[in-house]
Amino acid sequence: MDPLNLKDKVISITIKDDGINHDLIDPKFTEIHGRMFITGTVPKGHAESCWTDNCDGGVAWDRVTDYVIFDSVESYQYAIKKSHENDKDK
Repeated sequence: MDPLNLKDKVISITIKDDGINHDLIDPKFTEIHGRMFITGTVPKGHAESCWTDNCDGGVAWDRVTDYVIFDSVESYQYAIKKSHENDKDK
């Protein structure tokens, strides 16, 4: 099941009760023990600590409250850069 065409894209996900975005490259829907997850690779530089860069990751789809899809890693990186610049201006 992959209702969204997410090949070669980046998804940024917000989940219930968590203020941190969860970002995945080349995401896909994966069923694990009867539960639907969106899985992919954590993009490099998604967080300052970088400890999960390029790791496999996943989010339970039933926990998702909203998401943004970027057409490419480059467009995602541009958005992150702009976000950091806007944060500095505050």
